[in-house]
Amino acid sequence: MAWLEQNWISILLVIGVIFMMRRMGCGSGANRHHHSDNNGGVAQPQSESNIDPVSGNAVDPQIALTSVYQGRTYYFASRENRDRFEASPEQFAVKSKDKPGHGCC
Repeated sequence: MAWLEQNWISILLVIGVIFMMRRMGCGSGANRHHHSDNNGGVAQPQSESNIDPVSGNAVDPQIALTSVYQGRTYYFASRENRDRFEASPEQFAVKSKDKPGHGCC
């Protein structure tokens, strides 16, 4: 009990750091990015493959224009975006190490 009385500030600090890490994306609860669409209010995860790599806007893969680069299918909101991608795919293609940050871990 004496140890707890002497170290209560350190214990609170550690608990605070763990809490902040969980809130900022570190730990087992990380990487849960959900976006809602018109599916009756049900949240669906937004796949990065559903993002037009040129404009950065979400696209519906059911109606989007497509292009395949290095074995991966990319979806586009417009013919202009697809043509721009195909002219310089390395500028827009997502590389596995370039995925957006998912917190600090």
